[in-house]
Order: sequence, then C-alpha cells, then structure tokens
Amino acid sequence: MKTLPLFLFILILNFSHARSQTVDSLVNVGSHQLHFKILQGNGFPILFESGNGDDSAVWKPLLQDIHKETGATLITYDRAGLGKSGIDTTKVSFKQEVKNLKKALQKLGYTNNYFLVAHSFGSFYASEFSQRNKGKITGAVFIDVATPCALSVEYATKVKQSISEKNWALIQQHKTGLYYVLKKFPQIAEYMSKRFLSHSIPLTVIAADIRTPTKEIGETEQDMIHMTNCLKELGSLTNHKYVLATNTEHKVWKKDPKIVTKEIIELYKKTLITNN
Repeated sequence: MKTLPLFLFILILNFSHARSQTVDSLVNVGSHQLHFKILQGNGFPILFESGNGDDSAVWKPLLQDIHKETGATLITYDRAGLGKSGIDTTKVSFKQEVKNLKKALQKLGYTNNYFLVAHSFGSFYASEFSQRNKGKITGAVFIDVATPCALSVEYATKVKQSISEKNWALIQQHKTGLYYVLKKFPQIAEYMSKRFLSHSIPLTVIAADIRTPTKEIGETEQDMIHMTNCLKELGSLTNHKYVLATNTEHKVWKKDPKIVTKEIIELYKKTLITNN
C-alpha cells in the first residue's frame, strides 16, 4: 500500500483537528452572558440540557465517545446563574432562559436542525426549546427525566415548601439559577404540563432502575414507582423507545456510560439518515 505524501498527511491531520476543535465562549444575550463549550463537527448539532442545578461539566465523561462515533457538533452550556454563566435577576424566568438560549445559538451560527439530549429537569428546558423551534428537532434522548406525569403542580409545590430558609439562602448563594427556578417550580410545572416534547419527535427514554426517596421533601416509595411508570408510559408512545438501565441511579452514566452513549449514537445516526 502506498503511503501518503507528507504534506497531504499533515493537511488531513490539521483538517481533522480543526473540525474537532473545542470552542469555549461567553455569548451576550442582552443583560448577561451564557457560557458555551462546543466540540465542533459535522451534521446537525447535539444540544445537551443538564439537570436542575448542574452545569455543562456534568456531560464531560460522555462527549468524546459520542463525538468519535457521530462526528457531530456537541453543544453544552451553563444555564443562567450556573457554572460560568451570568444571570439578570430582574428578568429571569423559565421562558426567558429558553428564549436566551435560542438567541445565543443564533449568534453562534446554529439556526437549523438540532438533536436534543436531556437529563432530569433538563427535559422541561429541552421540551420548551422544541416548542419554540418547531420542525427543527430531529430526535432526542431523555435520561431519567422529569415528566409532567411525575412532576405535577402538587409535587413541585411539595418540593418548594420543603426547602428551609437556611437552604434557600445557600441555594441563592451557590446555585443562583436553581434558586429562581425553584421559586417558580409549581408555575413551571403547570406551564409545561401541555408543552412537553411532541410525540412526533423520535425519542429514546433511558430510565434508572434504582430510586431512593428524598425524605427531606417528603418523597415516598410510591412516588418512586410513579416516576418509573411515567417514564415507561412516555417510552411506550408511538415513535418512542424505552430503555431500562439496570443497576443505575439518577445520573445513569455514572454507573453505565456505555448504555447512554450507545442510545444517543444509535438514534442520532438513524435521524441523520431520515433527515438527509
């Protein structure tokens, strides 16, 4: 087999490196900045939504394997008041956060199709983003997510009322974005009860099989069973798939990263074919 000329080999190497370059950027969305980390690639981008109180760093263990197998652009970011992102406490709201995300992505040059990955409460952000980008969501993988079925107004109210004054102060100091979400938790639950991800969007639901009630907020074993049943119900809908990740807890990838990367890669490649 003939070897490549040295200059051609270097050109290919540099081109590959450029395509997989990581962009670390603060994007101005008006009254504050949002922090993005983007692993550049091809095809439509994969946008990651973290769980409540988490920033983009939570996805780091999964990104290289997903990028290697899909070649896609991977977009992670810190929501307002978390990680390296700023926050405007005079204008902050769930709906405004999603509007600002869309504005930031447009500034970064991502305006067409998106594939979504969400964990926990990130499913509400991903779902609202899909409502504001109708026809542009090619597919999604939801990892042990909150659903309107489980995160009802009653449950959200119970969570809010369980937080002590001392803990409110700590959350406001260390997780400012989370503080403002929890303050409006019941209202967000009510708003999103009719705005969850459309059934027409291909979706894989990955559920953990180990659930421990958080007694501090009054959770029971029955609540845990209900959460699992809600995920099963979501995963059984037309165009959806349900996957139970055995021996895993809420952050499924900590115990089984392979099942998470496998399902993301599999559905992404499938939707890539469908949309091309």
